Amino acid sequence: MFRMRSAGESNGVGEFWRGRWQSGHTPWDHGRPAPPFAEFVERAGPPQGDLLVPGCGSGHDVRYFAELGARVTGLDIAPTAVEVARQRNSHPNAEYQCGDFLNLEPRWHGRFDWVAEHTCLCALPPACWPAYRDAVRRALRPGGRFLVIFYRRPHDPEGPPFGITAEQIGELFDAGFTLLEAWVPRRSYASRAGREELRCYECSGSPR
Repeated sequence: MFRMRSAGESNGVGEFWRGRWQSGHTPWDHGRPAPPFAEFVERAGPPQGDLLVPGCGSGHDVRYFAELGARVTGLDIAPTAVEVARQRNSHPNAEYQCGDFLNLEPRWHGRFDWVAEHTCLCALPPACWPAYRDAVRRALRPGGRFLVIFYRRPHDPEGPPFGITAEQIGELFDAGFTLLEAWVPRRSYASRAGREELRCYECSGSPR
């Protein structure tokens, strides 16, 4: 388990997850896209335009959205994850980059129509969540959409993954975002059934 010092790359979060990928210990990788995303697509249609998947891991979600027609960038802090993604989930509409989402490079600011994720926020300690939220807002164009699968009740309350309460979600996303849809998905990995909440937000603009 990593120890918190401050939000960002220096707190050991990146080192922790790079180590997990280098050791090959990735039990969260189920070898397929997150099932709630397919449920969203059936309900609302596929995301189009430029889409970012932070904490993309081996790229299953990246390829899924790319196959639906979006131009998708997968970003991960672990070089090994990026290498695995390029090998296993390449697609003409997909690219994979190594980088720290909490310290998003200026070239990514305001570039994306969508940010979609299900394993990045829950991989970060709560002290990092405000930096994560700000990175989402910086990545999105005004009016862009944030599609997120919150892990509400993990099996291990100590984390990672770290569960998030309704109150914490509100504190993070009530300002600067407009909630469009929210529901408990019927489809999930077996280990996450009934423990997730899918939400789609519209972003009002980048933070200062």
